[in-house]
Amino acid sequence: MKINLTARLRGLPKLAAVLILVSSGLTAGLVPAPVLGLESDRNQPTTIDADQMTYSEKNSVNVFKGNVLLTRGTLVVRGDNLTLTQKADGSQNAIIEGKPATFRQQRDSKKPEVLMIRGTGNRIEIDGTKSTVTLIGDAAIRKTSNDQLTEEITGRKITYEQNSEFLTVEGSEKGSGPKGSTPRVQAVIKPKPESQQ
Repeated sequence: MKINLTARLRGLPKLAAVLILVSSGLTAGLVPAPVLGLESDRNQPTTIDADQMTYSEKNSVNVFKGNVLLTRGTLVVRGDNLTLTQKADGSQNAIIEGKPATFRQQRDSKKPEVLMIRGTGNRIEIDGTKSTVTLIGDAAIRKTSNDQLTEEITGRKITYEQNSEFLTVEGSEKGSGPKGSTPRVQAVIKPKPESQQ
């Protein structure tokens, strides 16, 4: 089922803007310059494809189930289920569930290169009130330049606070050290080629 948003789903464009704003800056704490999604994405329509949709006007809740695909410009969010809730104060929250749930978005660049940011987790929670994105369960954030990995962060839970540009990562449940070791976080940051330094 393909659904183009209408005034009835008025909270969703704001939520998609939260997705764009938050996902575009997910790793800002790791790089010296802010990471921005494509500016043109903000002016694109939001479309959701799903096998099924239910809407409760009384509770201001939209639930999309089955092969969910949300797109807005270069922003692409995929999962098994997507629940969108609009609170009385006008803020929106979203929960995307999947094995994994994913998002990706192209970022603006001053150089002739294609910069992408991708995130995965079994659950992605977007809190419009706090301006946070939380990836839970096999969580990962990856940045690429021309399809070459430049940064990668993995853990059990990754939370990005947009307002403070603060990233918190909790270790994986398995841990990457010796048996019985505490959970670990892993960050991989590739050196820039000499031509870019």
